[in-house]
Amino acid sequence: MNQKIVFLDIDGTLANYDRVPRSARRACRKARQNGHLLYICTGRPRIQISPRILKMGFDGVVSSGGAYIETAEPGQAPKLLFRAFFEQKTLRRLLDYLNAGKNPYMIELPGKVFAGPYLKSWFDTVYAGQPRTFRTFMEKIFMRILFRKLVQGEPSSGDSVCKIVFLESGGVDFEALQKEFGGECELFRNSIPVSYMKGGEISPRGVHKGSALEKVAAYHGASREDTIAFGDSDNDRTMLEYAGVGIAMGNADQTLKQGADDVTDTIGNDGLAKAFKKHGLI
Repeated sequence: MNQKIVFLDIDGTLANYDRVPRSARRACRKARQNGHLLYICTGRPRIQISPRILKMGFDGVVSSGGAYIETAEPGQAPKLLFRAFFEQKTLRRLLDYLNAGKNPYMIELPGKVFAGPYLKSWFDTVYAGQPRTFRTFMEKIFMRILFRKLVQGEPSSGDSVCKIVFLESGGVDFEALQKEFGGECELFRNSIPVSYMKGGEISPRGVHKGSALEKVAAYHGASREDTIAFGDSDNDRTMLEYAGVGIAMGNADQTLKQGADDVTDTIGNDGLAKAFKKHGLI
């Protein structure tokens, strides 16, 4: 089989709560031994990807939904292939709009994530009535994954912002944002990892996982037919559409399943390993 470039979303595809099933670890290791290239392709910013996942060994990382792309040649330091960021005027309008609606949000840079002014109050409100043990558990989960390296405040005017993640618990919903900014930004609706709250992601125009897949394939001199992508939510849609084979997890959104070339089992039932075997990667 010709060398394939395999793109793996993290949350709900490769891992749950940063825990990668043993079968998925073995499948990834075997696929690379067979000569295939494996790229993480996640909505998470680079700094919020668990070191335990990165230590599995990958040929590159696409983070912040396609806004930051790096490759890892054997024996060499990671090489930056691409980065995108909002124009300052667009960023300012977005933040003002979200703040006016008191929406909780996070502002992503490759090496830093800022918390919007309403994020902590959202957390306190959502879990205020829960038992103390459950609240403590959720705080640990949030701090380990969603709030990893999170800092308060806003980026300076010189900072390069890759993406904004927002929750729909304020005065602004996805449809309102789409209507206001859809012509100048990319918007994807997702449940936020570990929270299961409705929300979404906002990226610069033309920046998404599908465009990242195209850039990585071009870098390696590969054709579209030589790419395989795995995902479970709306921000994976563009890469599943672009890939030669787009595979939805069994736990994926129903709309993603309908548009995928194939649907495998759930992440908890060895879905990734089963698909690797079915499609000849291992």
